[in-house]
Amino acid sequence: MKNKSLYTVLGFVLFMLGFISIVVNMVGLPFMLTDWIYLILGRTIGFFLKIVMIIAGIVIVVANLNSNDDDFDEYFDGKIFD
Repeated sequence: MKNKSLYTVLGFVLFMLGFISIVVNMVGLPFMLTDWIYLILGRTIGFFLKIVMIIAGIVIVVANLNSNDDDFDEYFDGKIFD
């Protein structure tokens, strides 16, 4: 995967955005970056979308950690090198 670091950063941002917005809303403050979800879809669906953001961020980061694209020597023949 060429954009492994980009996907990892995207997953981390999704996770942190969802997590921080849930924590801030539990305290009772509005969080400007995700407050539009509450205004458009309502509180229940907005909460579940934030949970989906957290889970998607974790899945993206873990999928990029477990990819073994670095095991191949593509310069020569594409086989696994020892």
